[in-house]
Amino acid sequence: MKTVEPPVSPQRPPEYPLRRRLLGIMLIIGGLGWLLFELVSRGSIAGFDLQLARENSAQTLPVQRFAVSRIEVTGVNDLVTLSATDGEEVILRGERRGFGWAANAAAAAAAQITIEVEQRGDTLFVHVRRQPQIMWYFGRDPYASLELALPRDVTFNVELVSGDVTLRQIEASGTITTVSGDVVADRTSGQLTVNTTGGDIELRDHRGGLKVVTVGGDTDVSGQFTDLDIQAIDGDVTLQGSFNTAVIGTVSGRVAVEATEASRLTISTTSGDVRFTGQPAAERQEIETIAGNVELVLREPLDTQMTFTTVSGRINIPSELSALSANSRSFTATFGQGRTVLNTNTTSGDITLRLYK
Repeated sequence: MKTVEPPVSPQRPPEYPLRRRLLGIMLIIGGLGWLLFELVSRGSIAGFDLQLARENSAQTLPVQRFAVSRIEVTGVNDLVTLSATDGEEVILRGERRGFGWAANAAAAAAAQITIEVEQRGDTLFVHVRRQPQIMWYFGRDPYASLELALPRDVTFNVELVSGDVTLRQIEASGTITTVSGDVVADRTSGQLTVNTTGGDIELRDHRGGLKVVTVGGDTDVSGQFTDLDIQAIDGDVTLQGSFNTAVIGTVSGRVAVEATEASRLTISTTSGDVRFTGQPAAERQEIETIAGNVELVLREPLDTQMTFTTVSGRINIPSELSALSANSRSFTATFGQGRTVLNTNTTSGDITLRLYK
């Protein structure tokens, strides 16, 4: 006899996958809402301005004065200006800037900045602190803009990340260190040391000593220098003016020097061309390149012992000096009484000499 089993009623599907779907939808909606709020309130994402944030807030701080002989400034994404004052006190001015779609959002962003000022003995410490942000932060960051007026001979040390430094007519010595920030100076004097990574350096009419170490940024300086030392990686160097002793070295960077007066000059490059214009150094001038051409544009009359050598390049000299050249890989000549020495050596670069009156 055949047995017929009773029909099995269908089972209800488990509710767990459905809950997971609902939770995922809620998270997506919440994320889109948060993203929309950030775009509307801040106006940019990952550093790209979307033209949504139309308001900014500038909160000016009270002016403060300090009788100190040194200042220390640190910050991130901030602007620092050092200027001169005829008084005997350091004058600090500052403001906090925030950005947002509405005025209250911009003011709230500016309020994230705290400018901490403390005097310890004869040193003034200024530190810009900001509230910690989440890892994926959207929008233009708020920042502080500081201006410190320095009396003569007050020393300074400024350290910034993603911030710019400006020097205006100061008569002081100090050090500036930036990462992804530019340094601009105009009519300054004193011993200046600049260290940058990913930032350009521009000095106009500087008087005194200068030491530069830069990676990934160009250096353009002019003035009357005592001792000059510039070391650059992946950056060009341009120098104009007079100097006592100058040492310039680059890796993957061009060097252009226009000298009105000099005592000693040493230039060395790897994968970088060199152009020198003006009167040779009064004592000694050495130029050496690896994989770089050298162009010398010298003003007559000359009083120089000149030696050029190249391994795999060529030497190009004016036609009136061709009788002095033994071959295309070396050149030696004495002009005038030969009181100065000019040596130029290249590994795989050409050497070109041009003369003008």
